[in-house]
Amino acid sequence: MKIVLGGPPHSGKSCLREGLKQAIKAIPNVPYPYVITACPDGEGAWFQEAVHNNVENANELKKDHKKGFTYEFAEHVAKGVENCKEPLTLIDIGGQISKENEIICKHATHIVLLAGDLNELPAWREFSKLINLQIIAELHSNHKGTTDKELTFCESGICHGSIHYLKRGDLSIQDRPTVRQLAQLLVQMEDHKDWIIKDMTTFYIEVEKDNKLKIGFGRPAQNDEIVKDVEQRLKQLIENGDIAGGEIIKINGPATLPVAMVFVHKLGHLYQAIACYDPKLAKYVIAISHGDKYSVGDLIE
Repeated sequence: MKIVLGGPPHSGKSCLREGLKQAIKAIPNVPYPYVITACPDGEGAWFQEAVHNNVENANELKKDHKKGFTYEFAEHVAKGVENCKEPLTLIDIGGQISKENEIICKHATHIVLLAGDLNELPAWREFSKLINLQIIAELHSNHKGTTDKELTFCESGICHGSIHYLKRGDLSIQDRPTVRQLAQLLVQMEDHKDWIIKDMTTFYIEVEKDNKLKIGFGRPAQNDEIVKDVEQRLKQLIENGDIAGGEIIKINGPATLPVAMVFVHKLGHLYQAIACYDPKLAKYVIAISHGDKYSVGDLIE
């Protein structure tokens, strides 16, 4: 499932994105949802927690990351949406109904609509209909509210509810009743029997054929704990001979920067090249190369 988070500007879509991500992470035996930031406003997946820790620093970083919303940007993100193979993906788009957002969303499957003014939702319903997105829920972003209105279903099958006071930097959004309900609903809609995490550590690493590693996040944890699990798991796989070294190893899945550095340290001396899968390019990118066969930046299948 590729689920767009849509609606007018200043509705709290990025706050909802982070709340949903964390709420889904907290559901037992469900892996980390993949998130595509499809708006160049500078608010990446890091922004919510960064605001919580230091508002001024977060806003400065946002300025540095902010770019123009161009046709080229839309095409670039659209390729990522089309090529993403993760079972549950959230796509956070900009707040305007535009040709660029049509391009980005045409390869998605579903949409959740969020608006502070419910009178703006009809236009977004038409947008969803135009590009054949199934509406899962229509939510009122009640900035002045103090409680949520939990989800209810209408005859059309669309959920309705409200989420109160979506504020940047608020890390409790994942605990809102409506956010938890929606997270459960999205997981239930996706047949996840093939991607339930068998080993509920903080991070899983599966060795596949042709020197490929499938990786992903497990139970919720911070990087200081995750990197220890990653190092221990890689050590076991190397000692058991499951990771034996050679010409190239390919890695597919999400990772934080500290986790990536552990992979480099443990695998860099075992393989002539390390490649990471990029869903936007639908190919592996050579990130490390010690030999003559591959160069950094090469794309391979």
